[in-house]
Amino acid sequence: MDFKLFYYKKLFQEALHNYNIQTFSDFIDAPHTNTIILRHDVDLKPQNSLVTAVIENKLGIRGSYYFRTVPESFNVDIIKQIAGLGHEVGYHYETMDTASAKLNVKHETLNEKRKEELVDAAYEEFCESLEEFRKIYPVKTICMHGSPKSAFDNRDIWEKYDYRKLGIIGEPYFDIDFNKFFYLTDTGRCWNGYKYSVRDKMPQQEQWVKQGLVFRTTNDIIKAAQQNKLPNQVMITVHPQRWTNNYFEWTKELLSQRVKNMVKWGLIQLKHK
Repeated sequence: MDFKLFYYKKLFQEALHNYNIQTFSDFIDAPHTNTIILRHDVDLKPQNSLVTAVIENKLGIRGSYYFRTVPESFNVDIIKQIAGLGHEVGYHYETMDTASAKLNVKHETLNEKRKEELVDAAYEEFCESLEEFRKIYPVKTICMHGSPKSAFDNRDIWEKYDYRKLGIIGEPYFDIDFNKFFYLTDTGRCWNGYKYSVRDKMPQQEQWVKQGLVFRTTNDIIKAAQQNKLPNQVMITVHPQRWTNNYFEWTKELLSQRVKNMVKWGLIQLKHK
């Protein structure tokens, strides 16, 4: 049964044989040739993130944990505990989505003037939220949250503004060269879920498929790591909400994600029509 914590631990145990496992900010400061950037998107259930953070700490590795500002993600006590284990904490921003809701802006009626107003409001909200994060942890990297239900792209604020002026040193979608890095993510509760992904996808995906870099299960990735068949540089994104030994929570996540994948598939087909 995939997405149990046994497989999570085993994956990184095997990866340690051939890779340096780094936080995103550590990679920017001191990149290794053979490296895995370990990223966690804490969309929901921050208590699950504390569990994976403890597992990683016992293995002697550190990762980057990106928290949203919504109550189902932002838990100050857990953020402090994860940081205390040596992990990096970052901001999983979604202010184009939240600002558009506050301003009642619809994507289909957006003009240039209205978009600039929206971007300004989203940036202002971003700055306010970043300061709240920095009261807890000195955030140096950020990562956009992409809701499949939203027509807005949260990265659009950087068409006008520069996050580096806020002391941010990196955003994965801008500061990693995915022509050099292979990207693995458990989006869709599977490792080949790029076909269901609305936002979390890379233009290099077709090239990776041609190279045979497609993995269905965590065990498939473990076997590839054991056989040294993974590229030298990899970013792995995990959503800790998916990983649990609790049978009820595991089953609930499985069923709910199947429904979400069907919805996302439908949205993608409509977009391409």
